[in-house]
Amino acid sequence: MKRDAFQANGLRIETSRDWNGRWFICWKPNASIHCRDRKAVLRFAAWPPKTPTGDALRSWLTSMEQLDADREASKASDGLTAEHVATGFGPECHLDESDPNHKTRTII
Repeated sequence: MKRDAFQANGLRIETSRDWNGRWFICWKPNASIHCRDRKAVLRFAAWPPKTPTGDALRSWLTSMEQLDADREASKASDGLTAEHVATGFGPECHLDESDPNHKTRTII
């Protein structure tokens, strides 16, 4: 999966998602951190608001949050039941007696 990146004067921030949510790798000369929240990114970057770079960084972080919110909304509306999400098997996964594979077994 391709990482999204923000790059400005002496600052580079890459981000992506994993099973635990969004993560960031922040780099500036002689220092780098790995973090998971917006507050830590802004603290590390140390660009104040109302500056061009500070405003660009904050709008980029907001756009990443919006992408995550859109992804969660589409995941919730895909028709999966709570049982399916919890177990991975909903009632539609069970074969009925008209299926020729109804009485077969899987040997592991």
